[in-house]
Amino acid sequence: MLLYKTLIRPVVSFVAEAWTVTKRVEQAVLDFERKMFRRIYGSKYGKGEWKSRTNRELEYMSKGENVVKWKKRAKNKLVGQLERMEGDRTHEEIFTEELEGSRRRGRPGENGKWK
Repeated sequence: MLLYKTLIRPVVSFVAEAWTVTKRVEQAVLDFERKMFRRIYGSKYGKGEWKSRTNRELEYMSKGENVVKWKKRAKNKLVGQLERMEGDRTHEEIFTEELEGSRRRGRPGENGKWK
């Protein structure tokens, strides 16, 4: 578990910061995490045969922690820190400012700049 917490989880969470987190991305990260747990813990031997560990067993062994929960907890912690900052700090100003303007998303259409 130490190998996972010191090497794998920080790398996965750092890479995932750049992604837009959707349910599909969350599921892909959880699948990758289970794959790493299966590599770390290996198969189990019982009743004369080797068996792969189930998802439930892996969750029990990891004490219910996963990268998605860990990352959401860290994000909530950051939001709390930003809310507690004093008003004269740049981070707090950026966090609370209203956006001005109304630019549509995506490439401009035929009437736009690009032709």
